[in-house]
Amino acid sequence: MMDMKTGMPTKRRTLLQFFAGAALLVTGAIALPQHAQAEDSALKGKNLAYIAFGLQYEYQVTLVDHIKKLAAEKGMDISVYDGKGDPSTQTTQMLDVLSKQPDIILLNPVDAKLLQGGVRKANQSDIPLFMLENLPPEGEWVAYNTFDDVAGGRAAADAVAELTGGKGRVLEVRGAIGSGQSEKRYQGFHEQMAAKYPDIKIETLKAEWTADNAHTLTVDAFTRDPNVDAIWAHNDEMIRGVVSALRQIDRLKPEGEEGYIPVIGFDGTPLGLERIREGTQTADVGQNPFSMGSSIVEQMENYFSGKPVQKTTLIQPVMIWKDNVDSPENWGNMVKS
Repeated sequence: MMDMKTGMPTKRRTLLQFFAGAALLVTGAIALPQHAQAEDSALKGKNLAYIAFGLQYEYQVTLVDHIKKLAAEKGMDISVYDGKGDPSTQTTQMLDVLSKQPDIILLNPVDAKLLQGGVRKANQSDIPLFMLENLPPEGEWVAYNTFDDVAGGRAAADAVAELTGGKGRVLEVRGAIGSGQSEKRYQGFHEQMAAKYPDIKIETLKAEWTADNAHTLTVDAFTRDPNVDAIWAHNDEMIRGVVSALRQIDRLKPEGEEGYIPVIGFDGTPLGLERIREGTQTADVGQNPFSMGSSIVEQMENYFSGKPVQKTTLIQPVMIWKDNVDSPENWGNMVKS
């Protein structure tokens, strides 16, 4: 149900309380590190090769910058490789990294299946491998740190249902096929819809993470059928294309006005939060690059210190709406866009 005074769902406070609590859950408790001085760190002097997902995404840039900062504090030598959101680029980078024999490899695969050979070679070379967000189907790694994308998809489904009254046609703007993040967000969204909201019909648009694709596909979807009750995208970058498409076809309406279409993003980027403030985006499924980066570096420290290592860490989603968009706990408020 909607509160027409505010244009916000009446059950939002319950959702906020639930996800704020859930955000503290991981697979086994883990605290963020109290940064040691470099001279006290077991990581001092270690060479870290970090193959990142892609630096064209604001979330990934923040994650990389945070890990670089932590590495400097620990006295590490870090080399960052921009995966550019491209599996073939990462495959080449993995071969280059293996030829240099670093002390540690940190890998955030675009398509983990296609990096299976590199993972095997890292294992054969006894190079400790730490994973972010996407896991290969086989191989060994020391620690894996990820956002709970299935839970994020479910959270998006619940939010869409609240905003639409549990019925109608919804556009899902999907990330890349083969990407672990996209597949899990899709899974959580569709499972939750099928189980709880059978009167919502979903049309999935395969936008491959980009704003340009999202713009074109959104315009095409409205051309086929102008009856759309909500839009959800797998990242905030694609929401940029969705909003520009709605503006182009004169369907971008303020909350509370006739014809208003709720728009929900994913990431909690500074630009996403700004769109919520200005009313062009309704909500965001927030993740946290600071938590992800801090906890994976802590596991590296534990590994080289001979302490117990947290094998898997799941970071839970937090729903962001207009009434909590300015919270200092939202990572998008901690960085400048």
